[in-house]
Parts: sequence; C-alpha cells; structure tokens
Amino acid sequence: MKADMRKNIYIALAISAVTIGLSACSSFTDYRYWNIYTMTEPAGSHDKSFKDEKISIRFWLNEKKIFFKMKNLAATPVTINWEQAAFINVDGKKYSVANGNSIFTSRQKAPPPTVLEPGEEIIDFVSPVKNVEKLEEWTWYIYPLFNLVDDKALKNKGQKIGVDLPMQYGEKSVTYAFRFKVANVVPYLEHSN
Repeated sequence: MKADMRKNIYIALAISAVTIGLSACSSFTDYRYWNIYTMTEPAGSHDKSFKDEKISIRFWLNEKKIFFKMKNLAATPVTINWEQAAFINVDGKKYSVANGNSIFTSRQKAPPPTVLEPGEEIIDFVSPVKNVEKLEEWTWYIYPLFNLVDDKALKNKGQKIGVDLPMQYGEKSVTYAFRFKVANVVPYLEHSN
C-alpha cells in the first residue's frame, strides 16, 4: 500500500513538473510586433555596445525597459546619478527614470545613486517613470515604450528613443547620451497567421 501511494505521489510530481515546465516555455504575448533596435549615439552599433577609457556598456531593449550591463574601466569609483538620468521619448521630451532598485518603490522619482568600484560590473535597467503605474497595493504595471499591438506598430520603424546617464568620476562629471533607433519592426510568430 505504501509503495502504491509513493508511486502515485511520484507520478503526481512528475505531471506537475511537466506542466510547469511546458507553461514556462510558453512565450505567448499580447504584442503582435516587436522592435529591432540599433544604437546611433554616442557611436553607431548594431549590438548596442559602447566603450571608452571609463566604461564599457552593452544595452538590450524589450517592450518596456532598456537593460544594460556596464563595467567601470576607470581607476576611480564611478557614480551613476539616477536623479538626473533621463529617458528621451520619440518626441524629444525628457522624462525621469526608475531603475531596478527603485521601479516598484516610493523612490521612483529620486532613485539613490549607484557606485561602481574600479573593475566592478552591474546589470540594471531604466524605464521612464511616466510608464509605471501602481494599480493597487503590490500590483504595478509598466506600459510599453511603443505601440506593439496593432498594425500601427509598423510606423515605429525609424523612431528614436534614448537615455542620458550622468556619471561622476571623483570631481569630474560626464553625461553619456545613448540613442537607439528602431531599425525594423517584425511580427511575433504566434500572431503571424
């Protein structure tokens, strides 16, 4: 009897694992299109990367956020001043940004600075605060950067967005102006019937 019960438990666990695994592999989205981006400034780059004597940085963009991996190449610490960082909308207007430490908190409009020691790397993201809405306690929604739900999304091609990242190296300040262009708009396969 114990062996049968144990066998049934193993079968139930196996079925649960397969169900969870299959649902996790499903990548269904309500978006019908997705944008393919290229970086246009400070230097053109199809892989959206940039390097100078102070930083190396690589970006990837999804429907709602601009992600990046950055390494401090300088011999001194670098501070990212999030309070002065800005998202640049397609109309050229600047909006304050939230990052990974502030997006779902009351610190959205004044995120604390991030300090990177020499050689240190971070992975973070920016999202315009204007696109983040608290629906109810513990429930937030981030609106997409572009329309991706109907055929009007095809008009995204050629549009530009960006992010200004102000950084401090000791007494010196520099603001990196990263700009991205929608190089192409393609349909999601799930919606291409």
